[in-house]
Amino acid sequence: MVFKVENEMVPVKQIINIGDRVECLGHFGTVKYVGFIEGYPDSWLGIDWDDQSRGKHNGTVNGVRYFTASYDTSGSFVRPEKVQLGHSAVKAITSRYGRRDDALTAKLTEQQLLSMQQTINAPFVKLVGFEKVTDKQSDFNSLQVVNLRLQNVCSAGGPNELKQLCPNVVELDISKNLLTNWTAVFNVCSQLEHLQWLNVSENLLQIPDDYEMYHFPNLKVLICGNMQLNWDAVLKLSKVFMNIEELRAPNNEIKRLDTNQDFTQLKLLDLEGNNIQDWNEVCKLTIINTIEHLNLENIGINKIKFDGCNIFRNLKKLVISGNFINNWESIGELNKLPNLEDLRFLKSPILETENYATCIQLIVARIGNLKVFNGATIRPDERKGAEYDYIKKYGLEWLSVKDDPQKKGAFLEVHNRYEELIEKYGAPEESELVVQSKLIKVSLIEMELIFNERSVTKKLPPSILVQKLIMLAQRLFNLSTRPSLIYISGKQSEIEIELNDEGKELGFYSVQDGDKIIVRC
Repeated sequence: MVFKVENEMVPVKQIINIGDRVECLGHFGTVKYVGFIEGYPDSWLGIDWDDQSRGKHNGTVNGVRYFTASYDTSGSFVRPEKVQLGHSAVKAITSRYGRRDDALTAKLTEQQLLSMQQTINAPFVKLVGFEKVTDKQSDFNSLQVVNLRLQNVCSAGGPNELKQLCPNVVELDISKNLLTNWTAVFNVCSQLEHLQWLNVSENLLQIPDDYEMYHFPNLKVLICGNMQLNWDAVLKLSKVFMNIEELRAPNNEIKRLDTNQDFTQLKLLDLEGNNIQDWNEVCKLTIINTIEHLNLENIGINKIKFDGCNIFRNLKKLVISGNFINNWESIGELNKLPNLEDLRFLKSPILETENYATCIQLIVARIGNLKVFNGATIRPDERKGAEYDYIKKYGLEWLSVKDDPQKKGAFLEVHNRYEELIEKYGAPEESELVVQSKLIKVSLIEMELIFNERSVTKKLPPSILVQKLIMLAQRLFNLSTRPSLIYISGKQSEIEIELNDEGKELGFYSVQDGDKIIVRC
């Protein structure tokens, strides 16, 4: 079913088809129905909105189903004249970057010059640079970087119209527009022969059956986030953009990663925000041996384990922040990556088991080639200190198992570089480790944690962070919400100090045996 409508953006009548993308007051949706509604005059559009809170129903009104919305509240009906149907990329470019009328510009320049000369009584004044600015704004032939984000683009334009307008575009952003299928994108690419960088994010596009007839070997960077893509769609795109070097596909619907060797040039792969969960799926990507930068932030994994020879041989930078990794063995596995130099790792449970400085040391000691961690360069003296402290931290455990082959093997599975480190720095001295252990025990402070009528006495190191103490209190009293802590000194019980700086150590507050921590929700 189709419907003709007058649209402010389009000077002629345009046919609305089911499946078209529309925009209304900043909201985007897909046309799912065109026609009449029982009990209401004239024709309506049934829209399935991208934002499920934008609608009112699921496509059913007064017991009659007119279309099926994606969510229970993502559907609504609107008048055709209320929506924007979009226009061509050509019109968007000419509107945004300006078209010059040479005669008018020349006349305007002359008038402005004459007016300024008369105003300041200076006939010698010239408008230096005016012509250059005008040329820069209007010479579409020189355009190399074009940003058409949120311009309601729905097509390339007429045959070769885009090519004739701006043939030298190298970078193009057409994210969050009204495109409905990849054919429209391919049409744009076919007219821009120099295009190397393309962002099509936040468009919901169908891949045509004849996608393999399109080939764009010049494109190097493809960004396609928030498009509801699965991995099958990504593999199809790899046949179209066969020389892609950088693929960013964050926040899609990618779960499994069965792949092939179509990505022959791929160096950067960004899968942030896809609900992959299983590290075994990630390992399937090792067949792409050109990958140097891999972003796996917030993909739901809880462990890292390389089996056999499935290794990213050329991987230099890895991002694994925002996952559920809860064991140090997973970090040790990264030492198997022979070229890993740069790691970004934040917001994971294992990082809450120690203070941040100690976590850095443990990570540096476990990954021998690491040079940059969370954006900071690791100095040689920092590496030496981390590795030496690592030896001492687990020295007593090592001494207790080193003569038992079975226990020693289990120890080395957890502490992957320990033998390598003692060969580098020498074995730990038992006498030094025993003294250190006793000093740690002596330094513990006995404190009382109180929540309502309940209290628990704990021995705490003064080095414990307030952040970790909050988590400890939440577990001790089985609290559903994150509590706040109030410190009360046994000697000055009338003074209450709120522990609101989670980065400070408990010892900062000069705590002593017998002091109290009040836990509040």
